[in-house]
Amino acid sequence: MFKTLWNVEKKIIIYIYYNNISLILKKCLFKIGFSKEILFYTFYAFPYFLIFFKIFNNKKKPMKNKSFSIFLILSFFLNITIFFLKNFNKNYLSFKNYLSFKDYLLIKIYNYPNTFIPIFTLLAPLCEEIFFRKIILNEFLIQKVNPIKAIILSSFLFGFIHNNPIQFISGVIIGIIIGINYVITFSIKNCIIIHSFNNVIFIIFSFLFLIKNY
Repeated sequence: MFKTLWNVEKKIIIYIYYNNISLILKKCLFKIGFSKEILFYTFYAFPYFLIFFKIFNNKKKPMKNKSFSIFLILSFFLNITIFFLKNFNKNYLSFKNYLSFKDYLLIKIYNYPNTFIPIFTLLAPLCEEIFFRKIILNEFLIQKVNPIKAIILSSFLFGFIHNNPIQFISGVIIGIIIGINYVITFSIKNCIIIHSFNNVIFIIFSFLFLIKNY
């Protein structure tokens, strides 16, 4: 069990490491004049493609670089620190600021529809389901972890990487639903469809919310 958890943790740590690199590169390229839409598309998928390549490549050549592993672990704890500092202060958890965050998210969808909507409904479900169900959840199941525990653990990790309390809760809930589907059917295609459908419904209700309130 501990070996399985460590194997999964390494994958999450590597993802966080690549995601941090992606954010830094995106900000640097935007400052020198690159299109925001191109950067949004490219760097959303960038950490996923890197980790997919690394995971499948490591089946032949396991990672043995201890210094690199230590750096990844430090990056992981840095990300946790940023998460707590940003999201768990008293002001952020107030009802007023919850509404401000929700409004910000909705307006962001419609200010950048050509980038946000395709990523939210197509690219995100594809990349996230391959990583969190096909790789993470499947790793637990292969190692004979109880399916219920496997679904809960992978859903918790899925919620955590969204990096804010509101999306953490919704991520865990939808992660459990999709995880149950994967354990029953072992169809990653079904997982992607459910995830995409969930995001489409969110956008529709968000649109209705904006029409009513703005």
